[in-house]
Amino acid sequence: MKSIRSVICFCLFLFVFNQLLFADKTIENDSLYTSEYISRIYMAEPERALSLLDGAESKKTIPLRIIYELRSRVYRNMYMTKLAFLYAKKSYLLDSVSQKDTKHLLTMTVDLAELAVLMSDHKESMRYALDGIKLAQKEKDKGAESKLLFCIGENKWQLSFKEEAYDYFDKAIKLLQGTSSKLEMAMLSYFYGMKMDYLLNDSRSKEALEVGLKREKLLKDIAKLPEKTKGFLDLQYTYLYAKMSYICYLEGKYDQAEKYYQQYLSTENSQTPDGKTYAIPYLLVSKQYQKVVDQCQDFKKLMQEQDTVNLQYISILQKEVKAYKGLKDFEKVAALRESIISIIDGINSKDKQNAALELNAIHKADEQEEYIAEQTLQLRIRNISLAFLGCVTCLILFVLWRIWRHTIIVKYKNKMLAKFINEKLAGKVENKQLFIDGDAEDPIAVPLDLEPETGFSEKDDLSPDEVVESREEEDENKKIFKELNRIVVQDQLYLSPELSREDLAQIVHLNNARFARMIKENTGTNFNGYINELRINYAIQLLKQHPNYTIRAIADEAGFNSTPILYSMFKKKTGMTPYEFKKAQESLG
Repeated sequence: MKSIRSVICFCLFLFVFNQLLFADKTIENDSLYTSEYISRIYMAEPERALSLLDGAESKKTIPLRIIYELRSRVYRNMYMTKLAFLYAKKSYLLDSVSQKDTKHLLTMTVDLAELAVLMSDHKESMRYALDGIKLAQKEKDKGAESKLLFCIGENKWQLSFKEEAYDYFDKAIKLLQGTSSKLEMAMLSYFYGMKMDYLLNDSRSKEALEVGLKREKLLKDIAKLPEKTKGFLDLQYTYLYAKMSYICYLEGKYDQAEKYYQQYLSTENSQTPDGKTYAIPYLLVSKQYQKVVDQCQDFKKLMQEQDTVNLQYISILQKEVKAYKGLKDFEKVAALRESIISIIDGINSKDKQNAALELNAIHKADEQEEYIAEQTLQLRIRNISLAFLGCVTCLILFVLWRIWRHTIIVKYKNKMLAKFINEKLAGKVENKQLFIDGDAEDPIAVPLDLEPETGFSEKDDLSPDEVVESREEEDENKKIFKELNRIVVQDQLYLSPELSREDLAQIVHLNNARFARMIKENTGTNFNGYINELRINYAIQLLKQHPNYTIRAIADEAGFNSTPILYSMFKKKTGMTPYEFKKAQESLG
């Protein structure tokens, strides 16, 4: 009996133990499908991260917008930029629709702007960057705003707008200067480093040196922070000292360059295979070729142990080529160049394969999205298509009617104006009779203004004697103007673009003040108005007599300095442009 009880208890124990073990495995398995876990592994294990994201999507353990974001980061890490952009945009669109998490929307906007730069889609990158800056300012996120400003600078630099690019780099840097946040200070250090690279690329080593000194001061400030920054600082100093040694050598500061090189050697990261390569530019420029060869070896071994080689490996081989050329070892140079060609061919083949895989993945993703979108779209189309088409049709008809109505009104107006102008100038068809009438009491320019000018009369404030004197002057002015107008019109003085008020004042022997008063009394305008009216009348006659003349030719013939001036004055006086007058004249037959 006791043995039976023992067996039963043992079976119960096994059952409970198995249930607990299964529960632990379930919890452990579910813990794999979290954004925190996938974020930790995606750089080292991208394929596994993608598999976990597929599982998380089916289990719905992570919001879809976060799944798309993580997929984008995985593909970006795998240098599959198009897929990275595709999933970043999907996450961005979900955020845009929901409007629940503006910070995540801003994060995706920054990612899209940066990915578009990598794809050389500068227009798209600029669009996302400008939209993102507005959102970052609204959210008061200086880090995101500075990233987007720097991104705009990179777009400008790649498009060869170098000075504008550096302005945006400086705006991004200025935004973060004075910050006490470790993250923002690290970002500022990155911006300083990138600006140094761009300046060196543009052969502006002096400015790069100034930026480097600012970065060195920044790193000293970071070292004072209470957070642990030893590993970060060591890596940053490795970058900085290697670059500063190179820049100082370019600037002819050889002792300072060697000092920075020794500081570089004192960092822990400078002894790693990757870190040893940072000082190669300095060693090359200072002609320490054997050291270049030595510094390359560890990194080459590290790369050869991996499954694939990349452009960074080719860069090291190219530096070795320069070193061996300096050492006059041309056999090594030839061998390395053959290796480089072989590796490039392999990389090109791999790139083609990756591009095909990327396009295939994009195609599958698009197919799935298209299927879902198609079902939704068909339901919506049934309800809104007819209404939309009806609205569009009505709008088009309304716009066409408005255009037709406006055209008819303008044509009619121009036709009436042309007819009015022809009537005003009737009987004055000869060149020298166009503006004067020998039998008329006042042979002045024919005014084309439809409304007379009105003004305040100063005679109201004059004494009787002064009024008599003023009238005598007006009568005299009238006679002088009649003779002056005859000379100006008959000799066609108004056709000279160089004609000035002083020229006409000398003809009638009047001072400038009296001359201006005479013109005002007899024409109702000033000297320029009087001459321009004569020119416009002449231009009208030319347009009627020579319809094939260009407007530029008319302007030159009529004494205007430029075609725009003719257009402006003609429009002001007649209510239409010279071209419209020509068309109206043609319609009158």
